[in-house]
Parts: sequence; C-alpha cells; structure tokens
Amino acid sequence: MKSQSGFTLVELVTVIILLGILAVNVLPKFDGTNAYEAHSHRAQLISALRLTQQRAMQQTRQDIASGNNYCHHLIIENTRYGVPNRNDCDDITLDGDWHEDKDITGHVVNSRYNITFSVSFVGNAVIAFDWLGRPLGGCGNGCTIDVASGVETLSIQIEPEGYIHGL
Repeated sequence: MKSQSGFTLVELVTVIILLGILAVNVLPKFDGTNAYEAHSHRAQLISALRLTQQRAMQQTRQDIASGNNYCHHLIIENTRYGVPNRNDCDDITLDGDWHEDKDITGHVVNSRYNITFSVSFVGNAVIAFDWLGRPLGGCGNGCTIDVASGVETLSIQIEPEGYIHGL
C-alpha cells in the first residue's frame, strides 16, 4: 500500500490557533502608537478629573478672610489641561505662570502624538466640582470630553451626579 503524507487535522488546527493568537497580539504593535496614546491620554485625563473631584470633596472649608477659598476646577484646552491657580477661580486659562511641573493634575500633549481634547458644552472648557463631587457650570447637567487621535476618538463622560467614566 502506498503511504500518504500530509498534515493531520490536529496539526492544522494547532497552527491556525497559533496564527490567530499572533495576529491578535503582535500585529497591532506594528500599526503605530497613536491608538495606544489616545487610550493613555484618556486614562490620564480621567485620573486628573477624579483627583480634582476628590479635592473638592475633601477641601470644603471656605475661609475667605484667610484666603483658603479653594477652586476645584480643571481647565481643558486643545492639547493640554491643568489648573492655573487653585486660589483664584477667575483664572480660567493656562497662560502666564502655569506650567505642568507645578500642577500634578496638569499635562501638555507632545505634538508628535497628534492628540487633541474637546468638551461638549459651549463656552470655556472649565470642569468644576462642588463639595459633593458634582460637576458645576457648563458640565452641570453632564458632559462629554473627547480625546481624539489620528486613528480614533475616545470619550469621557461626566454624569450629573459626578460619576466619571470612559465610553
């Protein structure tokens, strides 16, 4: 009898499974870093928003005479966000003395990543919180912050009750 050579069904299925695992895990790494950067910047912005919210809930003492009237807001501009001055609620731009090294919630996006931020409400992109952690101002009824890259747009939702989460 003539012997037949070839692959068994088990060998073929094993090779297909291994190729599938490689395709899911390795091939996206060659696609570039823009999609990864968008996810990283969204997570970092969510952390900054939650930190600002927690500060608002913890620093509730309003003592105007001593100047301990803290502002609990985060200013979001096209490629950066931060807090210019925690003691001056009228300061709603990141110009002047603001620098990301002075503010642990602040961040400036490196231009090579092509990441931009935009807020869903009209007016200055100032996200503020009250002492219960609820958003104030333009975001008082809830709002969405988009983190856009060249590959995809990711969103952050701030609910009217104060819950901050990614979409």
